[in-house]
Amino acid sequence: MKIKLPEVDLRRDGGSRGIDDENGNLVGQILMGKGRGRTVILFGKYRGDFETQQECQAFADGVAAVLNHMTRMEKE
Repeated sequence: MKIKLPEVDLRRDGGSRGIDDENGNLVGQILMGKGRGRTVILFGKYRGDFETQQECQAFADGVAAVLNHMTRMEKE
């Protein structure tokens, strides 16, 4: 599973956007607001607050890595 967050510019973007996996399935959302950074929510369960796009993507990559590992363990 790969999760690619949408590029956001806090100077002009606000509100929220959906986050999709590589198959186009909605897996979460990113909430944005001036002065409050970005909040990423994945699978309705994993949540983090970040200042930069790179931090958000690193969080999403970490969640995906853990879920990939857990699903591989279940198949063995």
